[in-house]
Amino acid sequence: MARPSARPELSNLTLRVLSAAVILPLAVAMVWLGAWYFVFFIALMGAAMGWEYARLCRSGTAIRAILTILLGAAPVILTVNGALPALGWIAAGVAVMAVVTVLRRTAEKILLVAGCAYLGVAVLAITWLRLSPDTGALVLLWIVAVVVATDIGAYFAGRGIGGPKLAPRVSPSKTWAGLLGGMLCAALAGWVIGYFGTGAESVFIAVAGAAFAIVAQLGDLAESAVKRHAGVKDSGNLIPGHGGILDRLDGFLAVAPAVALVTIAAGESPLEWF
Repeated sequence: MARPSARPELSNLTLRVLSAAVILPLAVAMVWLGAWYFVFFIALMGAAMGWEYARLCRSGTAIRAILTILLGAAPVILTVNGALPALGWIAAGVAVMAVVTVLRRTAEKILLVAGCAYLGVAVLAITWLRLSPDTGALVLLWIVAVVVATDIGAYFAGRGIGGPKLAPRVSPSKTWAGLLGGMLCAALAGWVIGYFGTGAESVFIAVAGAAFAIVAQLGDLAESAVKRHAGVKDSGNLIPGHGGILDRLDGFLAVAPAVALVTIAAGESPLEWF
């Protein structure tokens, strides 16, 4: 009996690496440049995520258009008019989505309304964090490093060690070993960015990286639950080897609001807690 070929899996991993080699430098460049370069980049990502999410919920063109416009315009409104008008824009969008889904008797009412609020807050949090004149770029680069390190650590630890499943009903491939591997890699990446970015040697920044790795995994699981409900493997096919924009940003969308909330509560970003 012939052995199953391992080439498809290897080729998928290669495709993922090549896609990341193109996308990651672009994202880092947009974060570093800031200003309207970053705002329009996030607006484009938001619009794409809105379309993908509405598609996951099997929605028609009208609902897809609402989510696309809502998420695409949010970063621009925040930049031009400030936080309160931007939050009002998202709140109004959530209300409109609730009314439209009821009137059109849409099957996925709760998922659409919840996703509208979740994605809207995430897009605003990402933009708000970058708008900080002092640490905006560094904080976002720190988040990117933590989320990417979480994905890498979880992938290799999960495959190399295996063991008990983390959430078998939602994402059968994820393991507790993968979570721990992701946390360790995120702690290291967070510490490295903190050290070279601010010169701080505090172990706390590594602990913060590990903690937000858990948040990133929760974001990943949340998106996996929606995809499983929709009966699809990927949110889209825009990125070779990765699927859609939501597939690539699921952890980032969870971590950014968490970091923004912590920053608001503490009065400064985690990179400044020394």
